[in-house]
Amino acid sequence: MSKRLEQLATSSGRARSEILVEALDAWFNRRATGKGDEAIGIRLSRIERNSDWLRRNQALVWEILARLVKHQLIVGLMNPPGDDAVARGAKLFAALIDEMADRFAGKDAPVSDDPVMRKLRSLQ
Repeated sequence: MSKRLEQLATSSGRARSEILVEALDAWFNRRATGKGDEAIGIRLSRIERNSDWLRRNQALVWEILARLVKHQLIVGLMNPPGDDAVARGAKLFAALIDEMADRFAGKDAPVSDDPVMRKLRSLQ
């Protein structure tokens, strides 16, 4: 250690005591911060990521609910029940599930010309 200190002092043009004081100061400062602060920072980062994930997924749930209510009010009440309506409903439902699976996976929402959907998405 003495040789290394001497080499550092010679190469930097500083006194050995100055280098030792700087090294001890850095060591004491590092020990004073403690690992608790680092652990709290890591936990806060994880909480923030989880919060963002929940906020995004909650927005998707609201969009699903809005689409289902719109469908029920506009299409469902106007058409008499029948085999054709059931098949179309199943197809629309499958498309909704596929889109929501993509959205939960992180893909962007498809462009919508529906002003209600644009307004709902702007609230996110």
